[in-house]
Order: sequence, then structure tokens, then C-alpha cells
Amino acid sequence: MPEKFHYSLLFFMITGFALVTSCNTSSGKQDNDMRIIAEHYEAGEFSAAIREIKKLQSNTAEKATLKFSDSIADYIGRYLKEYPYESSEIITLLNEKGITAGPEDLVKWEEAHQLEFMLIDNKKQYFKSAIRNLLLLNDSLKEISGSTGLNDESLNTFCLTHTQDIIERAAVQPHGMPLMPQRFLLQYSTILPENTLPAGKNVSMWMPYPLRNHPRQQNAKLLSSHPGKPLISPNELAHQSVFLSQPTLTDQPAAFETIFEFTAFAQYFHPDSLKDIPFTRIPDTVLPFLPEREPHIIFSENIKELAEQLTTPDMTPYQMVRSFYYWINDNIPWASAVEYGLIRNIPEYTLKHSHGDCGMQTLLFITLCRYKGIPARWQSGWMLHPGNVNLHDWSEVWYHGVGWVPVDVSFKIQDSENPLVKEFYISGIDAYRMIVNTDYGQKLYPGKKFPRSEPWDFQRGEMEWENGNLYFDAWKRKMNVQYLPN
Repeated sequence: MPEKFHYSLLFFMITGFALVTSCNTSSGKQDNDMRIIAEHYEAGEFSAAIREIKKLQSNTAEKATLKFSDSIADYIGRYLKEYPYESSEIITLLNEKGITAGPEDLVKWEEAHQLEFMLIDNKKQYFKSAIRNLLLLNDSLKEISGSTGLNDESLNTFCLTHTQDIIERAAVQPHGMPLMPQRFLLQYSTILPENTLPAGKNVSMWMPYPLRNHPRQQNAKLLSSHPGKPLISPNELAHQSVFLSQPTLTDQPAAFETIFEFTAFAQYFHPDSLKDIPFTRIPDTVLPFLPEREPHIIFSENIKELAEQLTTPDMTPYQMVRSFYYWINDNIPWASAVEYGLIRNIPEYTLKHSHGDCGMQTLLFITLCRYKGIPARWQSGWMLHPGNVNLHDWSEVWYHGVGWVPVDVSFKIQDSENPLVKEFYISGIDAYRMIVNTDYGQKLYPGKKFPRSEPWDFQRGEMEWENGNLYFDAWKRKMNVQYLPN
């Protein structure tokens, strides 16, 4: 079932309104009706929730009530898209891949956290990437299918060579200095198919854009956009975007495009410069990246128990970071993720399911660090390695006297006899990144009127029209990358 929400928290998370008691609902009956809808939603009783939503909307014009009910219906639709398969369909799809399976096999894989489902209307519905993840997570089936996840052979080979080069060059440069610049020319386009909306309706698009004036990212320049009159977000905001807007036309798609360039740098901090740095007073500018932050950075009993298990009182921050990194490397394999907007607490979800994608692994790592008093923060955007362009999330950890050090837990312990290359991503990052976000779950610029398709990360972009959000399945996206000479 969906992760449990307190009613007022659910209201805030989905609608962006303050607590329900301050929403000026016109009657106690409406408030009770909303509670009933929330209870059905929390229990995974989606059909009942939709029935109650239709009744409520036919009897009210209250803005806050309508926004809440519309948003619940929107999120129910998102769950149904994420969990489309019944057990018989999963068995059929596996058989088509040459894998003989029956109901008892599904139960076995479910109990091993390798086949993901949720109960919708008291019936098992399976995650849209359940089979792909099963083939990644089950060793015997992986051998049959040859499935690979984020760290496929071509990416591993590229990174081994690249990071070896970074380490060698870093040895003759000032400590932690950005190096090995790589220039990129990116064309990002999105298309809303023709006649999706009535003609003459305004459509707005927030496109991802590179952070400017960061030590590892410089010289960002928007070369062109369609439509014109782009609005670029201020550089100090956590989510960097280009805002575009245009009216729909009959029998024509609504196309958006940005073309921009920027230069990215690698960065490496030798472990010897970090391993003996002690815990110390945290500067005021760093303090925001130390405490809990609902809903995803929570010092739960599971987090506390794991962090204490992996550390000892005499460890330095670097030794703890290294311990957390290795544990996630060995125990949380990469797998495709359910949309983050449907997850109540991402680190808890990751521990429960024993796998996760890059953002899940990263938020778990950040939470462990913060619980032990180590400042850690989110960073995300795109990985731009040749042949492996994709969305990606990673993190940074703060060390006294050094500053922020990049850590990419998803790029794992590399297959190398050289310990520095092997552990490169514990204290370094390659040059093939586009930083878009320096935090998660912050506001877009200009503000979005309706719930975001992805309320936490911002990498694909967001689209809406005057009557509502346009979810990811309503439009298509494409990224073209050119590698320019330096």
C-alpha cells in the first residue's frame, strides 16, 4: 500500500497548502469527507477513494478542497501507471523471456525483495520495472538474461581509464583543484503530442539548465531556445531551469527546445588529506546540511542502528564516510526506482527493499552521514559519459579545512588493484557531469501552480497547462550531447 501519511502531512505534501485546519474549508462535513478520501488512499483502496472524490467534487466549489481531491486523484493515477501488472501478466512476460515461473516463484522472489509489488484494492499489482529489476537482483536469472544496471561494462571501462588519469594529474596540482575540463554542447527537447490539449491553451515548460559559477562547472551559456523569451532561474536557487511558455495550436505538437554549452571539471581529494581530519565545530554556513529534514532525511531507528553498527567512537569523519560507502556498495544494489513522489521516506524504502537507484542510495548515504554529525548534501543532474548519458544523483560531504568533497555512492568500488582508483568515488568525481540541482524538493522559478511530476528531484523537466500538471507520460524528451574540444 502507499506509505502511511498523517492526514495533515498528506495534505501539505500533495497540495502545498498549510495544515488542513488552516485551509478555511467551508464545513466540517467537507473536512470529514477529505479525511475519508485520505484514509482510502493510505490503505491502497483507490477505487473507493475515487468514488468519494467524485461525490465530494459534485458538492463543493471550495478551492482548497478541490485542489486536495484533484491531487489525490492525480497521485492515484501515478500509482496505477507505476504498478500496472497483475501476477498472471508477470508470469507471461517471464515465460516470453524463456524463464519458467509460477505463483510460488513470485512469492519466493517477493520475499527476497527482488520482485516489487503493492496492494491496490487488496490485489497485488507489480512495479512496471519489476521484471527488469528481478533480472538484475537475482544472480541466477542475471546469468540467463545478461542484464546490467547502472554500472555496465562500457561505463566501468571508461571510468577506470578516466579516473586513473584524474588521480595522476591531481598529484601535481593544488589539493582538490578542479581539473581536466570537458566542454559540452547539449540540445534538450520535449514534445507534447498534437491535440493533447485544446487549441489556444497555454503550456509552460521548465527545462533543466546547468548551474553557473561552480568550481566544477563554468561557462554555461544558453545559445538558443524555442519558443523564445526564455526565463533562466537565478543561480542561487537549488533547481536550475529555463522557463518557456507557448499556446497550443490545432494539429501541431507543442515543442520546446534549449541548446546550451558549458564546461565541467573533475575533482579529486587524496584520502591521506582527509582521513585524519577530526570532528570539529561546524560553520554556520554548513549547519543547514547537518540536521534531519522531513520527509527523506529522518534519523529513524533503522538509520541509527545501521550507523552505529558501521562506526566506532574513535573513527574520523572520512573513516565513517568510507564505511557507509562500502556498506551501500555491498548491500544496496542498483535497480530501477519507483517515482520518488510516491515514496514517503526514500532511505527507509531503500532499506526495506534492499535495493535502489542512484538517488535512493545517495539519500541513504546522506542520512547516515548527518546522523553521525557529518555535513552532507544533495547534488544531481545528468551523467554525460560517452554512450551512457542519463539522469543521475550524487552527494557532497564537508570536511574541516577542506570544504565540500564530492561522493558518488552509485559509481561503486571500482574493479582495480590500485586502492586510489578502486575508491576514487569516495573522494572524487569525474568530469562528465551536468550539475542542475544543489538540493532536493525546492521551488522552481517561476513557481509551479500544480503538483510537480517529480516533487523532489529536477532532471527531466516539468510541464503544465492552465488546468493542471502534465505528467511524464504525456510528453516525450530527448537529450543530444556533443563533446567539444577544449
